[in-house]
Amino acid sequence: MNFLQKRKLAKILILFLILGILAITFLSFFHPKEDSHLLKKLKFLSKLGYGEGISFTEYRLDKKIYAVSIDSFSIERASFGPFDIGPLIVAHINNLRVDLYADEIKLALDGKRSAEKSAEGGALDFVTPISNIRKSLPHQAKNIKAIKIRNVSISLWSNEEKIFTISSDTAAFDRKTGDLIFTGHTRMDACENGNLISHRIRWNKKTRLFNTADPFVLTKGNHRTEGAGIETDYLFNRINYQPSNK
Repeated sequence: MNFLQKRKLAKILILFLILGILAITFLSFFHPKEDSHLLKKLKFLSKLGYGEGISFTEYRLDKKIYAVSIDSFSIERASFGPFDIGPLIVAHINNLRVDLYADEIKLALDGKRSAEKSAEGGALDFVTPISNIRKSLPHQAKNIKAIKIRNVSISLWSNEEKIFTISSDTAAFDRKTGDLIFTGHTRMDACENGNLISHRIRWNKKTRLFNTADPFVLTKGNHRTEGAGIETDYLFNRINYQPSNK
């Protein structure tokens, strides 16, 4: 094969390559739904674990401390762009509901804690029920380093009546402090004690108080307060209007 024939063959190969690329581009343009569906399948297959309909109850000294229910969950590697890569394993939880039982919590306390401290919320823990979820997940959950929640509601019950609820679009733990951060349409509702609305509210694991540095609206009876920065207990008995750290 002489030089001219080789050159002609090379041109033909390049032409077929260009036509092939154009054909693939054309098909992808007119069939986005199929490609999108395929990508969803590939992403689903990349999950380390998946499940639906999980519920469990925690007891202490034969007292029901809290109950947890989850619509669905997935265990995945941390995402970087369109790819799930890296050593960080994350649990994604959808529609989480937690019910805490104040009376049982008080009865399960050791003798060193006073009833007064319990009543003020010192015994309440909004973090442990969620951090303990990994115990009820598959074995892949042993390496979970982060929990991300979509649609969460945590309620506190006393004498079979709901006395407090906090809800938000998403929630996640601060990996440095262990605080639980509620984000997106966050609402604290303490029934007749009032309610608080803000974009982001943090549950401080050490002080056991809620705080936000974001704009908020606090309603107690007929009194409405707006501002930026508030710290309070769950019943709005202890309120500090000074801005708190996020």
